[in-house]
Amino acid sequence: MKKIAIFASGNGSNAENIYQFFSNGNRVRVPLVIYDRINAGVADRMAKYPDVKTVYIPKSTWQENPQEIIDLLRHEEIDLIVMAGFLRFAPKELTEAFAGRMLNIHPSLIPAHCGPGMYGDKVHQAVIAAGDAKSGVTVHYVSDIIDGGEILMQEEVEVAEGETAESLAQKIHEVEYSLYPRAIVAALARLDSQELNPPAIPGVTPPPTPSPAEEWAETLGVSYNPEKICQTDNSAENLQNTLESNQNPEQFQSQLQSQLQNPQQPGIPAGSRTHYPTEPGQSSGQLEEKMPSTYLVWSVVMTLLCCLPAGVVAIIYSCQVSSKFYAGDFAGAMRASERAQIWIIISFVLGVMVNTLYFPLMMLF
Repeated sequence: MKKIAIFASGNGSNAENIYQFFSNGNRVRVPLVIYDRINAGVADRMAKYPDVKTVYIPKSTWQENPQEIIDLLRHEEIDLIVMAGFLRFAPKELTEAFAGRMLNIHPSLIPAHCGPGMYGDKVHQAVIAAGDAKSGVTVHYVSDIIDGGEILMQEEVEVAEGETAESLAQKIHEVEYSLYPRAIVAALARLDSQELNPPAIPGVTPPPTPSPAEEWAETLGVSYNPEKICQTDNSAENLQNTLESNQNPEQFQSQLQSQLQNPQQPGIPAGSRTHYPTEPGQSSGQLEEKMPSTYLVWSVVMTLLCCLPAGVVAIIYSCQVSSKFYAGDFAGAMRASERAQIWIIISFVLGVMVNTLYFPLMMLF
């Protein structure tokens, strides 16, 4: 669960829009709204939502004791600060404490018409006075430079002939209501990514990141040992190194053929290979690799006669048998062959079940 705090100074229409956007989900909440003007309309607007705490913080606190604001945000376990019509410059202590976790929205295409004194209708008037053909909305991260943080998202609007500041403001508001929630989602996704991949700390070795298979094994409460699942050593890596080190293709082909014929030769360990019986009378020293059965014909038959989805899966595994075999992944080819068999059986069983139910129902209706 991610928690958002909204900073506002005006009537709070953007704040309410953000709250409503996330109110139906269970992954994001807006538990806190902070405003800096005693008569700001955002307080009355958000009062109808009992799960939102609205807090008035006077000018003196912002200037003289910003740590009080930081402590409040940390107490509420806020993940992201969103400025929505907030007209006060955030103190440096706050931007440093929540670096990369503060967003602001500006009613122009930054870097045009931004900076100190540029807010509200002043921005729209400047756009029209400059004769710009386009304006727009920018969502950016907050830094210690006004409107100088990294741009997260922008969206353009056309400035029509005869446009007024009022009509342009209406266009801008409509874009803000759509763009800001999407930008917030993107910022939260970035936070999740940073939590999964934190920046490296000099001299500290981070713990290994578990693979998806290990995470699922932990969730299901089962043991997972990749060495037991696939006894393959590092044959693929060795073959790749061989390929890179051999400038002569004919020499590499000869070496690869030698590895295929000798299970004990380094490069393709014997444990990763599957041996099949040969013709009668052939000695064990003459054993050679044979591709497992692809079951492609059976897969196609089951697809046509029994169950299309399961049959298609069987065909996919059947095709993987030859591709894995000729790529040197003999264990993978064997697994693909076994899975093709399993899905052929599944297709057959599902086909029988469907037909068993279909004909009696046809007789009834």
